[in-house]
Amino acid sequence: MRPLRPRTMITACVVATAALGAAGCAAGPRLYVNPQADMTLYKKVAFLPFTNLSPDRFAAERISRAFMTELIIADRYRIVEPAQTAAVFERIGVVANDPSRAISQEKFVEAAALLGVQGFVRGAVTEYQVQRLGGEETAVLSFDVEMIDAATGNVVWRTSISKKGRGRLPVVGGSSTRSFGALTQQACRQVVAGLQHQAF
Repeated sequence: MRPLRPRTMITACVVATAALGAAGCAAGPRLYVNPQADMTLYKKVAFLPFTNLSPDRFAAERISRAFMTELIIADRYRIVEPAQTAAVFERIGVVANDPSRAISQEKFVEAAALLGVQGFVRGAVTEYQVQRLGGEETAVLSFDVEMIDAATGNVVWRTSISKKGRGRLPVVGGSSTRSFGALTQQACRQVVAGLQHQAF
């Protein structure tokens, strides 16, 4: 594997990418791919529970499950499920989805050895709520996902998306574009499709 660029440079690119993604809800997913990463090395990855930064207590669970489903369908990685990953992190004394605690690189390396993975996929849900726009209630969601290299902690790829539903009175279930269920599936499918074209 070619050495990855210094973390500070990668972090700057990630921040810029996230800022661009936040600028327009109507746009498709924004994606950063580390040009120094050798993608052929990543065969098995661990899926961490998403962090929830939204007002909806179940948002992270819903979006992470939908995203993992799309990732499995893409058939690019062998995936360790969140429950198994969380159990390993608990074993080594880390709460994997606690946004107030940063996970040290030493802990990532230790967890990777126990799980037999080359990378970790993790994400955060920043918005998952109903907004009133022009007299109508509209479903809105935003999240970002990244994969980090297990050995170095550097970002391999990072992507973010914001989407708005269509129509009035959005609901959690259902198949119409007004529902959070359909909107979540569409967003996750778009993100994984972007990864398939540029990162897989």
